[in-house]
Amino acid sequence: MEPPALERNLALYQWYLPLSRAYFWAPIFFLYFIARFPIDRVLQLESIYYLSVVLLELPSGYLSDRVGRAVTLRLSALGFLVSFILFLSAGDSFALFAAAQAALAFGYASRSGTDESFHFDSLQALGREQEFAAREARLARNGYLVASATAIVGGAAGVWDLRLSYLFSALFAIVLLGVTLRMKEPPREASGWADDGLRAQIGQCLRLLGRPTLAWLFAFVVLQITLEHVPYEFAQPYVAAVLDEPVRNTRTTPLATGLLTASFAFVAAFAAAQSVRLRDRFGVGRTLLGMTAFQTLLIGVMAAVVHPLVLALLLLRSSYSAVSNVIVHAAVTPRVPQAQRATYLSIHSLAGRLGYAAVLFALSGLGGVGGGPVSEGESDFESVARMLQWCAGLALAGWITLFATRRALREVGGPT
Repeated sequence: MEPPALERNLALYQWYLPLSRAYFWAPIFFLYFIARFPIDRVLQLESIYYLSVVLLELPSGYLSDRVGRAVTLRLSALGFLVSFILFLSAGDSFALFAAAQAALAFGYASRSGTDESFHFDSLQALGREQEFAAREARLARNGYLVASATAIVGGAAGVWDLRLSYLFSALFAIVLLGVTLRMKEPPREASGWADDGLRAQIGQCLRLLGRPTLAWLFAFVVLQITLEHVPYEFAQPYVAAVLDEPVRNTRTTPLATGLLTASFAFVAAFAAAQSVRLRDRFGVGRTLLGMTAFQTLLIGVMAAVVHPLVLALLLLRSSYSAVSNVIVHAAVTPRVPQAQRATYLSIHSLAGRLGYAAVLFALSGLGGVGGGPVSEGESDFESVARMLQWCAGLALAGWITLFATRRALREVGGPT
């Protein structure tokens, strides 16, 4: 491929990444679901999403390594579009909502690992792979800014009709699909293509986990993906509790959660821009452990008290993934062969989402107050608080384990 085509890839990726982070639906999904189903069914829908990601992560990563990055990103955009159309047309059908969750999972699974691989491969073909970390940090910042703006719009639209948020998401998915259709497959050497079966490909990736640094980062990612989704999952009922509104009959909660989600993303944009600087100053281990400690504290505080001041802490929720993702990708991507890169990163995502799916199933088993169905009003948050307490204990156990094994990071250099 000629350099102009590769430069066009990089220019398109600068549009692709922010567009793919448009989250009109994020401030209202829980409210949209619970308006139709009880909380145990809502959690089952979320677990269907994560289990679908588990099933799709490896095949989509293998497709990227075997067939191509660009075609996988196109399929991802198509999955998003199908998902949002299903959400709009599902009515009160649990089966159609489950199908929409599966399509959404396909979109994210196909994107996971492939977007960073497409970016790195294009830079590598130009001999500019040393720019990867800084570019990822900058583009992650832009993605969070788009997420912030679209969350405000989605939350405000949800005050009138929650379906509008999914309509806007569908329109953006059409634009995203158009961007991917203009992408060209970045070149690879003959050894850069996966030429074995999926089982052999997975085996090669798992053997990489024999390296202590990659094994520690893998364990960190599993914990990170699990913990980053806990405040995200329960932010909407928490805000409803702060506003003293029944979670199934909200008035101002959609707008409030839209503003809160926008603030998540705005703060995360700043955090992502500082991620490389934090890594260089404190080292990989100290930075990742520090971010995990804060997330553990946040979950514990949410479980302990319902108060508007907690929302200030909640604003920092997305900083965890914003900082950690850039640092982890910069540490992992150059250490994984090109032919296994997308599959390996998909294993990261798969394991993390499998962990969170297991947590969701466990939480759904807790039921409502006293183990019975969740009712409106105060009992809503009593049930949520018990779930958060359980998650806080899990977070603390995970942090202690990572801290005890942090010497595995000596390969990446710097203080650990």
